[in-house]
Amino acid sequence: MTRLAVPLALVATWSSVSVAGSVKGTVLFEGEAPTQVKLERKSDPKCAKGRADEAIVVTKGKLRDVMVRVKNGSTGSHAPPTAPATLDQQDCMYTPRVIGLVAGQKLALQNSDNTFHNVHGTVTGKDVFNKPMPAKTSELTVDPAAAHPGDVVALQCDVHPWMKAYAVVNDSPFFAVTGADGAFEIKDLPIGEYTLEAWHPTLGTKTIKISIGRAKRGDVTARFSYKASEM
Repeated sequence: MTRLAVPLALVATWSSVSVAGSVKGTVLFEGEAPTQVKLERKSDPKCAKGRADEAIVVTKGKLRDVMVRVKNGSTGSHAPPTAPATLDQQDCMYTPRVIGLVAGQKLALQNSDNTFHNVHGTVTGKDVFNKPMPAKTSELTVDPAAAHPGDVVALQCDVHPWMKAYAVVNDSPFFAVTGADGAFEIKDLPIGEYTLEAWHPTLGTKTIKISIGRAKRGDVTARFSYKASEM
């Protein structure tokens, strides 16, 4: 994986009243969504249940698995949370597929499956960790200390190569990942002008400018749109 790139901008509009503020909105997919190809998973009988590839998941025009964050380097320094971010392995898939970390934060991995997995993490093709996870392992904590803000730790199970996930490293806690409804919310941003980035593992990055203002200007509504015609 490479560091996050910088393309296209869209609109941001003011909405309620706040001294500092939050930004919330939706990530859309315009046009016909790509077909989710059925994965070939018969190599392990415990993974044989049919599942579709989740490289691009669109539900009613809303795009899942988009990391939305305030651009690195614009909000000062932030200590990492003491609690790790958590990623599970369920039905021979990673859940969630995209997760955010603050630089220095650990990642707790779980294996809810009744089969063996391994968790192989790389940054720009270089190994960060490679750990075995026996069936029904409650937790394994890894420290991707080699990853810096802007890096993406690509995760894969070498036993089940269709299993992929992405841990996006940030320099602040001002980020969110969209669910099936395409929605995101980033709370408690200090007053200021910011670049807001949306990143998807397959579709890349888009940016907009937002302002968190004083007194009568506070929360911001933002919208990103990925287009089938851009693929």
